[in-house]
Amino acid sequence: MALNYDLNTYVAVTLAPTSPFLNTPSMLSNVHPSLTHVGQVGQLHDVQLVSVPKDDWNHIGDDILASLKGSEGVASVSVQELRQRTKRGDDEL
Repeated sequence: MALNYDLNTYVAVTLAPTSPFLNTPSMLSNVHPSLTHVGQVGQLHDVQLVSVPKDDWNHIGDDILASLKGSEGVASVSVQELRQRTKRGDDEL
């Protein structure tokens, strides 16, 4: 899954064990018109990634977060930030 942080803001959504989204996580995109379901985060079936176009995020990001947080079965949300990985030299190991 190729993520484009220049065009989108990504939000990790952690689902509660009783969440209706566990069976159909793609339905998270119905919580707000600006959301797109990207997929599962790694092997964590209860953590899903959604994206929001940057322009929408800059204008209504707080509304989108409120919609997600207020959805039944959503335990938490976390805005993802792009971090540069650094390569360690052999002397640092």
